[in-house]
Amino acid sequence: MNTISIKDRDVILNISYEDMIKYHGRFYIGGVAMAYKALELAFAKLPHLGIPSREKITFATAMGMEGMGVIDGVEMVTRARSREKLIADIGIIPKIPAPDAPNGGKYYFELNYDRTMIAIAVKEGLIPEEFIILSGKALSNTISEEEAIRIQIVKEDLASLIMTNAAEDLFNWSLCESR
Repeated sequence: MNTISIKDRDVILNISYEDMIKYHGRFYIGGVAMAYKALELAFAKLPHLGIPSREKITFATAMGMEGMGVIDGVEMVTRARSREKLIADIGIIPKIPAPDAPNGGKYYFELNYDRTMIAIAVKEGLIPEEFIILSGKALSNTISEEEAIRIQIVKEDLASLIMTNAAEDLFNWSLCESR
């Protein structure tokens, strides 16, 4: 089982995707998978020595608070939200092109570590059109009972797709100096 390793003071934690699901649940499971893969990518690409330390991480998402699967996944690994180092704002302007999220935000993330930032955007075409349509209906409270059942299936399928692909195949990314 693959895990993400993170240092919490002097203790090294190994957190699996399954652990993240136990923390969040399955309702926004696609977001949990997205968080896992985004963190996997960031930790592999950011230049640092050894295992990253929680206290050096800040995280931003342009999905806003509607991206609870992403937020919970990132929180479990980094504790960014509880340390007040997480920004969830649909107004964040992506530094690299990112597809639109159903709530008006973007599928875009920034992880800052020490003085380096990695900008991460979901690649076009990863998020199924059916998910976008059904999510829009859910956000506007116009989703039918059948559609609510269907969207959960679509979320599960999306999570499976994300988890069976390499992070580099899911995201575009760029390193830059932190603000």
